[in-house]
Amino acid sequence: MPLMVPFGRIILKSTYRLYDYGRMGKDGKPRELHIEKALEVANLKGSSAPRQPMRVLRFKKGQAVELLCRCKYFQVERMLVNTERIREMAEIQTGSNSFQVLLCTEGCGVLFWNRDSLKFFKGDCVFIPADSVLIKIHGKAQFLNVSC
Repeated sequence: MPLMVPFGRIILKSTYRLYDYGRMGKDGKPRELHIEKALEVANLKGSSAPRQPMRVLRFKKGQAVELLCRCKYFQVERMLVNTERIREMAEIQTGSNSFQVLLCTEGCGVLFWNRDSLKFFKGDCVFIPADSVLIKIHGKAQFLNVSC
């Protein structure tokens, strides 16, 4: 049990194991769970409902972008692309100060730039360096777009 001492007060802090994914201890037996102890100290009353910020969606032809979170170091957006039935493709391009990482969480498609292309599928992660060329996206997919 770790001991933490902030500003002169002594606070005992415990960690209780509620689930262990079938892991075995050093003795080869399943590790002990602490369900009863965890329930004794759990606050199940809850607090006021979380404040849900207004969803801000930006739309362009074939894509919609929603800001999920932002801090001083990075931001994460959810990007929905659907260009299966239109002639224009969605576009993405990084500025000179930031890279972008696209994590495909649903769907599939193709990225096009210059004369190159890259197929992507659910679970693929694409790194786009800073100051990139214009990249066009064709397909139906959902991405997490992380940039700094």
